[in-house]
Amino acid sequence: MPTVAEAKAEALRRCNKCGLCLAGCPIYKVTGVEWTTARGRIVLIRSALLDHQLELSELEEPVFNCLACNGCVEHCPAGVMTGEIIFSAREELLRQRRQSWVQWLVFRRLLPDPSLLNKAFKFLRLVDVVGLRIAARKTGLMKLIGDAGKAEAMVPKVPANGGLDAITRFTKGVEHPKYRVAYFVGCAAANLSPGVAAATIRILHRHQVEVIVPKFVCCGLPAAGYGDMPSARSLAHSNIDIASYLNVDAIVTSCSSCSSFLKDYGKLLADEPQWSEKAKDFCCRVRDLSEFLIDIGLVTEMGTVRQRVTYHDPCHLAHYQKIREQPRTILRSIVGVEFIELGEANMCCGAAGTYGFNNYVLSMKVLARKMSNVEKTSADILVSSCPACVMQLSSGVSQQKMPIRVLEIVELLDHAYQTAKDVH
Repeated sequence: MPTVAEAKAEALRRCNKCGLCLAGCPIYKVTGVEWTTARGRIVLIRSALLDHQLELSELEEPVFNCLACNGCVEHCPAGVMTGEIIFSAREELLRQRRQSWVQWLVFRRLLPDPSLLNKAFKFLRLVDVVGLRIAARKTGLMKLIGDAGKAEAMVPKVPANGGLDAITRFTKGVEHPKYRVAYFVGCAAANLSPGVAAATIRILHRHQVEVIVPKFVCCGLPAAGYGDMPSARSLAHSNIDIASYLNVDAIVTSCSSCSSFLKDYGKLLADEPQWSEKAKDFCCRVRDLSEFLIDIGLVTEMGTVRQRVTYHDPCHLAHYQKIREQPRTILRSIVGVEFIELGEANMCCGAAGTYGFNNYVLSMKVLARKMSNVEKTSADILVSSCPACVMQLSSGVSQQKMPIRVLEIVELLDHAYQTAKDVH
């Protein structure tokens, strides 16, 4: 069996430069620049890593302004996983230079410790409460940090009742449960949108599912996205250790980015004999909430929601996990909903985690294309299932002053169930 390094080299060679990837590349669609396509980036990276015609340090922009959305893979006859190649190049670049202190703090200290991460978010809440964020905008201080200062406006205010301990209080007992699951809350839901976490738990309870909330750490995707694979692997080790003590039918999350990366632990730890089998077992238990609900049988007794609804496919759900129909089945099952298919629904919105904090202009151009398609639907509600997507789409709605609400799919489904409860 080839090593991970050999598999990555083979993937670089497998690109035949046909150019079909252009059809699925959001960056190419808004720039028209050839090297922003998958084949362009792969040619450059291959020239550096395999042919040694370029230095990888010369390719900072091509390596880091890729969305890693894998939209190109849908059109690639050879099935080249561009996202994996990009992550590998970022890992190699990080080896050649020192990690910034901010990344070190986030990936090595905050993400491995949910309680410390929650304290950091509470500090950000204090910054908002005393008006420091608004003051920084008005005085122009945000301009000093470039793209990050521009993208800061997309980050919502931190609520007062976040953190895993706070979310655990929603896990009341379920009489005669049919299933028992561990809820992987994720960093965003735990600290920025505990209401989404509460809705997820209520939905699972509605399906006679007993829910426990272990103190899982970050899935590791943010660290991997910046090339810090040692941190990503360390976080994976922690989550696998925690899961090994759980007697559950599945590990469920409503964050498509988390479910995608959790399912990839087998690849992430393939070169670690003491972890590879444990990782495979862990991956087999991970389910995105939408696929879990459809698998066990969606409860269709719900109230009426008379709204026109459209749906944006998160890249980590549609391109990475190939989960497309389950969310649509859920939306079409909500009584009263008029579901309208979104043009280029599976085209990246430009969020890609914290992409806008480093590539703000490109992120906004991709978002503008997405919002143009949203506007054509005349929908009342735009839903998705990725916290980063929801933040990005909400920003687009605000910028365009569009009369549309942006929700996570669990919020809409929970509302339908709550409405049924009120009726009865």
